[in-house]
Amino acid sequence: MERWWGRILATRRRKAIAIVLVVLAVAYPVAVGSIASRVLTSKVQERLGVPARVASSIASLRAVTMRGIELGGSQTEPLVRIDRLTIPFAVALFRRGTIDVSGMAVDVRKGGADDNVSAILDKLRGDRKSARGEGTGGAKEKEKVPGISLNNASLALKDVASGLSVQIPRVDGVFLPGDHVSVTLNRIDGTLSLSSRGRGPRFGANLIEVTGPLLGTRPDGYPTLTVAGGFASPLPTLSLTGIHGKIHPALTPSPTTAEGGSAAAPKPLIVDLDGSYAGARETLWTARGSINPTTHEGQLALVAERFSLGEIADVLPATVLSPKDTHVNAAFDVSWADGAVRFGGDLQVAKLSIEHAGLASEPIRDVDLSLLLRGTAFPSSKRVLIERLEGRVQELSGKLSGFLELAPGTFAFDDGNKLGFLPRLELTLEVPKIACSKVLSSLPAALVPRLQGFNMQGTFGAQIETRIDYADLDAMELKGKIGIDGCRVTRPSDDVKALVAGDSITQRVQVPRAPNAKGPEEPEEMEFVVGPENPDFVPYEQISPAFVASIMTTEDNGFFKHRGWVTSEFKTALKRNLRRGGFRGGASSITMQMVKNVLLSQEKTLSRKLQELFLVWYLEQEVPKERILELYFNAIEFGPRIYGIGPAAKHYFGKSAADLTPLEGAFFSSILPSPKRRYIQYCHGAPLPPWDRYIRRIMAKVHERGRLTDEEYATAQEQKLVFDRREPNFSERQCLDWVKKITARPEPDVPPDADAQFSDDADADSGPLPMRKLRKLFANESKRAAAGKAAKTPRP
Repeated sequence: MERWWGRILATRRRKAIAIVLVVLAVAYPVAVGSIASRVLTSKVQERLGVPARVASSIASLRAVTMRGIELGGSQTEPLVRIDRLTIPFAVALFRRGTIDVSGMAVDVRKGGADDNVSAILDKLRGDRKSARGEGTGGAKEKEKVPGISLNNASLALKDVASGLSVQIPRVDGVFLPGDHVSVTLNRIDGTLSLSSRGRGPRFGANLIEVTGPLLGTRPDGYPTLTVAGGFASPLPTLSLTGIHGKIHPALTPSPTTAEGGSAAAPKPLIVDLDGSYAGARETLWTARGSINPTTHEGQLALVAERFSLGEIADVLPATVLSPKDTHVNAAFDVSWADGAVRFGGDLQVAKLSIEHAGLASEPIRDVDLSLLLRGTAFPSSKRVLIERLEGRVQELSGKLSGFLELAPGTFAFDDGNKLGFLPRLELTLEVPKIACSKVLSSLPAALVPRLQGFNMQGTFGAQIETRIDYADLDAMELKGKIGIDGCRVTRPSDDVKALVAGDSITQRVQVPRAPNAKGPEEPEEMEFVVGPENPDFVPYEQISPAFVASIMTTEDNGFFKHRGWVTSEFKTALKRNLRRGGFRGGASSITMQMVKNVLLSQEKTLSRKLQELFLVWYLEQEVPKERILELYFNAIEFGPRIYGIGPAAKHYFGKSAADLTPLEGAFFSSILPSPKRRYIQYCHGAPLPPWDRYIRRIMAKVHERGRLTDEEYATAQEQKLVFDRREPNFSERQCLDWVKKITARPEPDVPPDADAQFSDDADADSGPLPMRKLRKLFANESKRAAAGKAAKTPRP
């Protein structure tokens, strides 16, 4: 019986043990996993001060595996996501072994509304300070640190303050204390944004590998960095690509740090990189040098030995012509120490041929040019000192010196875009003295085609200074001297000579097809003559003084008092463009507009501007002011297919240019900036009420400046402006549809600010001035100018 009972008890014990084992087998993974996840979340909360979440946690006999981990972050996105984290029990108990991290995504956002890391950094800094304050002075036992294996991780970094943004979609690595660290970064793409538009220098690489030995958990010397497929675009027009090579510690130690000492200073890093430009496969430049991060010193030499652009022809823009005939030779040196970075470089380009819409209408071929740069940068103050930036084309050279600085602050452009700093600069541009004849011969003929045939004598030189501080643009300075008066034209080109002599000039312009014309809708070429051969030509003496007074008020108030341009207007235009964040308009005098319409074209190119400035200088010396106005009024556009004041007066008001009233003259002033778009006022038969008020504000300004008497102004105010619609053979709707079709954008419903259109300068006329005396004033000014020229004295 006892034996039987013993067997029963033994069987029950075995069953109980089995049940316990089954229960433990079922509960163990979940229970231990739950404990591990709680320990992890509490330690994260304690160490980083942010919440941690674990979706699931399961334990095995060797390790705990957690999935769906999220750490910290903003309201919408966590700072860290980890797909799987495996922690061996040897790590948890003895700090031995390696933690496996798979599928980790780090999204760091510093600054701004979605900042998710600043609070963590502040807490870590505070903890370190507390730890240092609580030290007992004894040696603290070094804490063992496990290894880490990182697989298929990613990193996104955005720093609002610096504008730095980096994306690394794949990161793999291993960290083994006492052994080594190795990290591989794939497809890095970064930007250093300089404005709210997100534009700025770009950098990155297909692969960057960092490897190095570890002394405990600290690096044992500097690591080795290997780059493959790197790129950097410090400037929009400079793209370094195909960067490959290594940055590694020197093989031999540096000299001892102290006399008689035995401890060697840290080895410098050796830079050995090669690369190309704009995606070309060939190696076209090298970078060799050394860097000592401990002393913050180093030097690099970048060399691009003479090569043909034909080697990178497949990646060049279409603007570069005949690349195989163009050769480049360049060298750039940079060194840094004591917080300053010195740099310098030389560039020579031979037989460059380019075709660009912003330069000239024709290709510019076989140009030889060189650049020389010397300067110093101070990164801590974001300041660059330009000691010398010299460019040379043939025998013509220019030297730029000064400094640029990015001061703390924010600048808002008129369009709402912002800069995260306040630029400040002081620059001086100097053109050393050179024979005037060599200035023209040094410029490519395609750049100044209308100046071919000019012969000159004398000496040219220039010096221009500017001071700009975005913190106070109103205090901007722009001054200097362009020594063009040291030149004398001994023979002009034939077409300019004909203009000076008073001969007729044939003009060819592209005009829209008439609204009822049959055939294709493409513009057609129209030809008209500016001069006595054209029956619609109106001599200056037969143009209404009221019309002249209005145009002078809005277009060039000091026309008779300057020599083609007003320096203060250039300053005003520059200030306006800086506030806009782009160069969209300049200071254009009547003489400039005449030259543009009669001798040049409407194209917006460097070629046109250079020729325009030269021709204005020359014609202001040789042509009476009345002749300039005469050419201007008979050549400019007053509406679609309408050129010259004679046809314009007849078309709009059915009268001659001599009979135009002050109100009609103010109307022409109101449409001159955009005569095609503003033709819609004519389509209506009379100006719309807002536009009529705009015209009358212009007329009020003419009166304010003394170009209308009180009586003349009062009479004009009572008049009503009505257009003569007898000439056109189309309806109002057809007219409006035509204007919409031939213009790039519709006319705004609200007229522009009249005050913004008025031309101002320090010599503005003031006081009442009867219209009958207006022509006499103009004539007297022109006579005084001629007398001043004859006496070889400056014109008043």
